[in-house]
Amino acid sequence: MAVKIDPFTLTPGVAGKPYIDCGIADEIITNFKSSESSKFVYKITGLRGSGKSVEYGKVLQTLEKDENWLVYPLAAEGSGVTTLISYLSQEDFINEKKTETSIKTSATAEGGIPIISGKGSIEVTKTYAENNVFYDKEATLASMIAKANKKNRNVLVMIDDISRTESTVELLSILGTMFNRGRRVYLVVSGLSKNIEEFFTISKKDPRSETVSKSLSFFRRGDTREVKPLDKFDIANNYEKYLGVDALEAKRLYDMTLGYAYAYQVLGSLYFNKKESETLEDLIPDYERTLFKSYNLDWPELTDKEQDFIRSFYKGKTGKAKDTKAYMSNPDTYNTYKDRLIDKHFFSADKRGYLEPKLPRFDRFIEIWCDE
Repeated sequence: MAVKIDPFTLTPGVAGKPYIDCGIADEIITNFKSSESSKFVYKITGLRGSGKSVEYGKVLQTLEKDENWLVYPLAAEGSGVTTLISYLSQEDFINEKKTETSIKTSATAEGGIPIISGKGSIEVTKTYAENNVFYDKEATLASMIAKANKKNRNVLVMIDDISRTESTVELLSILGTMFNRGRRVYLVVSGLSKNIEEFFTISKKDPRSETVSKSLSFFRRGDTREVKPLDKFDIANNYEKYLGVDALEAKRLYDMTLGYAYAYQVLGSLYFNKKESETLEDLIPDYERTLFKSYNLDWPELTDKEQDFIRSFYKGKTGKAKDTKAYMSNPDTYNTYKDRLIDKHFFSADKRGYLEPKLPRFDRFIEIWCDE
């Protein structure tokens, strides 16, 4: 008996066969490859599980197949500048080695005086090594990128799930100088909005933060693309295609996902692997358990007042402002926290006068696991 292969996947950054294209990767690739475009920086944002890494991965995999592009994905927690220099140094057309003279001797020195002659042998050799005295990371990187451009290569730097560290600030600051000098260097990052905003936050406790914010103005001005909920018709169509269900069942499945990419994959996988005797309702406990593990990462990152707003929203049930305010400890702050939570992708305000949740069964998660 042949084993059925599940087309759905829960692996971050992997699209799988039922991939639904939201167009962000295609927009980035088109602009980067166009001689008429002046876009060099893109930030892909969205909730955990919204599909940021999938769009990021599509850009990476497409452009690294193009011989005109040098694509370097860097770890968010790594040493960005040093790693990028190491990658570039492996290219055939770059040779940053300099000669330096080293003296090896088997003789012994007395009183710390260098031996000019005497017992023992002195061997003078030439070796190839970096010139450590005059080495500077920024100058080295600038030289390497200039050489890449002269070879008609565009340099694309990519960071998935970016956050502010000394290393990422250093890397972005140096890349900023490359843009100013007209180098053909490009940048794509993905990450939570709050993590990207930290690059521009000015803190009284950190006097350097204002300088950092100014040096990264190019990064702030770069295009931001939020991964939106997946199209309901595309989800329903894929459920019909890959699960063999009818249109009504496909819509019921969609309604349980709210278009959230991770939920789409989780529910699709559970349904694909369900027993014949099981119904959609039988899958709900496993569906919730999987989603809740992800939500348990999001919830602690919210402030107490943001959590209060979300609880009030679900208690109000309708999504209308007046019904949410009825449960808030301070209704006058409604607009402040509404805007914050829209920016953090927990809600959308596409329908005038209403807020709509983006996370399916988030109310259940709060009810069960987030006691006030």
